[in-house]
Amino acid sequence: MPRPAKSATLQLIQGNPNKKNNDELEMRAEQEQKMKMRSNNIKPPSWLDKVAKKEFKRIAELLKEVDIITEADISMLAAYCNAYSQYISITKVIEEDGLMLQKDGFDEDGKPIELVGQEHPLLKRQKNFFDQMKSAANDFGLTPSARAKLAITKTQEIREKTAAEKEFNV
Repeated sequence: MPRPAKSATLQLIQGNPNKKNNDELEMRAEQEQKMKMRSNNIKPPSWLDKVAKKEFKRIAELLKEVDIITEADISMLAAYCNAYSQYISITKVIEEDGLMLQKDGFDEDGKPIELVGQEHPLLKRQKNFFDQMKSAANDFGLTPSARAKLAITKTQEIREKTAAEKEFNV
């Protein structure tokens, strides 16, 4: 599995460990700067519950420190935080109930017995909320690697064509 993309700025700071063309890295870093949006009014939406708002504020502060979050990310961060809150709620219920739910029954003589358990029905919903969190973090640019991938794509679009690409009109 390939490593997540790093931002060009980070690669330049680290001394270009991958020996990439510095001109290309600088061009990518420039594209990353152009992609930045306003980030001076980042507040959790009112519809988030208490747990989600707390997570929103925590993550927003961390992302502000490294200039990752913008106002355009508020809805996606809110979706992530909502899924996070639901995930936490479901996890607490599963911890209380246990992974397997036991059913009680009766034997032929009418005495109570414990029947074979079944998987907790909330496990599927828990996984669903986890997948939503993962999707929001990766697909919508809420992680540095996702933003770096966007910058790589943009750089490839504007870079000068090689002689072979010009010759074959690629």
